[in-house]
Amino acid sequence: MRLLNDELAKNILEASKKEFLEKGFQKASVRSIAAAVNVTTGAVYRYYENKEALFDALVKAPAEELYELYRSYNEDFSDQELNEQMSELSDGIEDDTDGMLGFIYEHYDAFKLIACCSEGTKYADYVERLIEIETRSSIKLIRLMQADGKISPDFDEQLVHIISSTMFNGVFEIISHNEPIETAREHIHILEPVHIKIASKIIAKVRF
Repeated sequence: MRLLNDELAKNILEASKKEFLEKGFQKASVRSIAAAVNVTTGAVYRYYENKEALFDALVKAPAEELYELYRSYNEDFSDQELNEQMSELSDGIEDDTDGMLGFIYEHYDAFKLIACCSEGTKYADYVERLIEIETRSSIKLIRLMQADGKISPDFDEQLVHIISSTMFNGVFEIISHNEPIETAREHIHILEPVHIKIASKIIAKVRF
């Protein structure tokens, strides 16, 4: 039985990344990937079961790490008292988005693949899954505010999802435009107050 060659496996992944970035997952071809590294498709399949496994190998680790970090952060945030949550929102938003953006740029190619090339994979709804984390956390906060008499009990939860979508879609739109991290930070810091202003205006409309 032929021993697996770590260098060849690495070269196959590099060729796969290039193929996915150029064509997207659905139009990418294992045959083209194999040709790029001068091996047969059978040689590729000895390392990776199928095209999905190639994509997964390129994005899984950073995608899962960011998801778990964000999920854990939001669970911890929601476990706090209302005044602590409100204080953290006013003091820590910029640091939080900078941290998330920094992580994304440390693994830029993986998140570029998710943002632009993941249609047809299990990562096609990745951004939506992050939005759902934010939405659940925001709804918990709103319910605390309702219980405290700060906002109306008939607040439209669908609006919460829309508000949560604005920031994440903005972040991944920035990734799709190949901005350097310094420019990306500038643009995110412009988006942040817009996001906050939208949320504040909607809440203001339903105050007692």
